[in-house]
Amino acid sequence: MARIATLDINRGIAVLGLLFLNIYYFSMFEVGYVNLPVVPLSDSVIDWINALLLDGRFRSLFCLLFGAALCLQMDKNGSDKQIKDRLFWIVTIGLLHGYILWPGDILVSYGLAGFIALKYIDAGPSRLIRHGCGFGLFGVSMMLVLGSIDVADPIIRGSSEFYEIVDNLPRDVMSHFGHNGVYYSIMLLIMPLITLWYSAGLMIAGIYCYKQGIFKHGLSNNAKPLVITATALLSVGTIYLKVLDINSLSVLVDSLIWVNAFAGALLIIHCVVKMSRKGFQFSWLQAVGRMALTLYVFQSVLMVSFFYWVMPNGYEQYNRMEYMAIALLLSLFQLLIAPLYFRFFKQGPLEYLLKRLCLRSKEADYV
Repeated sequence: MARIATLDINRGIAVLGLLFLNIYYFSMFEVGYVNLPVVPLSDSVIDWINALLLDGRFRSLFCLLFGAALCLQMDKNGSDKQIKDRLFWIVTIGLLHGYILWPGDILVSYGLAGFIALKYIDAGPSRLIRHGCGFGLFGVSMMLVLGSIDVADPIIRGSSEFYEIVDNLPRDVMSHFGHNGVYYSIMLLIMPLITLWYSAGLMIAGIYCYKQGIFKHGLSNNAKPLVITATALLSVGTIYLKVLDINSLSVLVDSLIWVNAFAGALLIIHCVVKMSRKGFQFSWLQAVGRMALTLYVFQSVLMVSFFYWVMPNGYEQYNRMEYMAIALLLSLFQLLIAPLYFRFFKQGPLEYLLKRLCLRSKEADYV
């Protein structure tokens, strides 16, 4: 079965976009970016860009693409057995990634959500919409409820709270594994309450989008104005709450961003499809998307190594602009290396490993 170019292009956008949001948490996973006592203008601008254009968009985009991929695999295999094997190995790779490299892993959440979404692979449009919205809104509601229980005051760089966190950061390999073990276990405990259902809802939406041809033709003339209007209204709400700058409302801002991220991801898909149909070439992004799993883990390897051994005090020295410069350089490197890689190989290393593991599972069924 021929690959759908727009899926690979969107996957490339998603894996590169994630880096611009994860970069802060590679440096200090506990809290991400910590504001300076006097916030530079560049920090404020980037914070607004993140809130209105970036936050959540790429995770949502990945989930929609994951749902579409489930449909493609079902069309290819004719049954869900191999798809379940694939999801199992994605979860396994995610567990290794989270415990060994970086506790911000999303693969386990996506793999488990994929098992839920797979139940809807043959569902009709109405059921897909109802259950996709239901799962997604449940995840957002749970985040709103749980996040409202104890809203912590923001931490300022140089404060006693900041240095208390710094004192507990891992300093060697063994403490790194211990740190990952604690924080990733917490992430896994939280997952069934929030991110699992949100991800499953978006994957079900991805199944709907695939069946409606949105990945090939873009949003319909009726859907496009609705999505644009929803994005505009949610963005206005986000701006209003951020201007109020009331810390107790921060979880409500995050909830609006999560919902807006879904609409934003749909617009990204639509724009890519329409530009591709007009003849725009995205071969570099397409190459990145073809090895998205490999590059996602590669980002963790490189960034964790960088912040542990090259710039271990980056969380004290870097402002947002400097973090963005690092993410941009690594993105350009990936855009350069991916097309070169495919001159010699047909699959990314982890994509090849995943395929071999699935084939071994298939062969074991016949023993």
